[in-house]
Amino acid sequence: MNLIRNYTGIATAISLAAFFYPRIVAAQIPSVQTTADKRDILIGEQVHLKIDVTLADNTYRLSWFSVPDSFGTFVVVSSGKIDSGFNNGNQLFSQELTLTSFDSGQRVIPPLELQADALTNDSSYTLFTDSIPVNVGYSPLDSVKTFHDIKTIIEVKEKWPWWAWALIVLGVMLVVLAIIFRKKLFGKKEKPAQIIDAKVGPYDEAMKSLQKLEAEGLPAKGAHKEFHLRLTDIFKRYFTRQTNRNKLHLTSDEILMDLDQEGINRQEVSAFANCLRMSNAVKFAKFVPAPEQNQSCLLETKKMITLLNNQVKKEQESAV
Repeated sequence: MNLIRNYTGIATAISLAAFFYPRIVAAQIPSVQTTADKRDILIGEQVHLKIDVTLADNTYRLSWFSVPDSFGTFVVVSSGKIDSGFNNGNQLFSQELTLTSFDSGQRVIPPLELQADALTNDSSYTLFTDSIPVNVGYSPLDSVKTFHDIKTIIEVKEKWPWWAWALIVLGVMLVVLAIIFRKKLFGKKEKPAQIIDAKVGPYDEAMKSLQKLEAEGLPAKGAHKEFHLRLTDIFKRYFTRQTNRNKLHLTSDEILMDLDQEGINRQEVSAFANCLRMSNAVKFAKFVPAPEQNQSCLLETKKMITLLNNQVKKEQESAV
């Protein structure tokens, strides 16, 4: 009799477990897991962000987030498709995003919001992905590599002895006397030979070249590298013609140093430096920028050329 009762109890327990097990699974709370393959990257380097969501099968309706163009200081390079699957009565969703950043320092990938609404009742859950810190830095100095990232401008202060200043003043006086003597002797001063000979002025030539480059729509055709190469060449050609000093061979660092010596506002130089960083990333790291980033680089180049041209006009007016 006791044996029959034991078997009856076991059968009852098995029946109850079979009855309540689906409801236990259905009551499982939705969860989200966020992972990043890197926590330390260089400027322009990519980091892969993966989002995994687990739901009880046929119990919730999931509203996925919309992928933004940027996460604060991070830029979305690409977004993978949303994959789904099943495992132990749970429905699984996942998506991988590829991000990069051009701002150095300790940066944070902000959270994304998902919504899970229950199908059996009025309850709902708001899920957030994790905020992930990423350290964005410059590449270390290596003379073996052919490309070095742009470093911040370092102001150099030099202290000259008094006799050096005396020699400079004496040299300037001699140059002024020589100019006055030459004007009196020959009537007018000869113009220095131009490095680049062109019929159109440097500013007008640069503006026409930028308009032509914009009209060709190279980024839309996938020719990102050609677009940034020509954009940099247009600026170097203008800078060479305007100063009558060869700037065609200068690196990005040397261009920024020369702009600082020309007296351009530091904030404007910093904005243009970001443009040069973008162009270098496209040319050397095969980075594919967004359309608005290409347009921003073109506008910053046009703005810097205009600033240099206005400064030359002011100098010419004050000389008269």
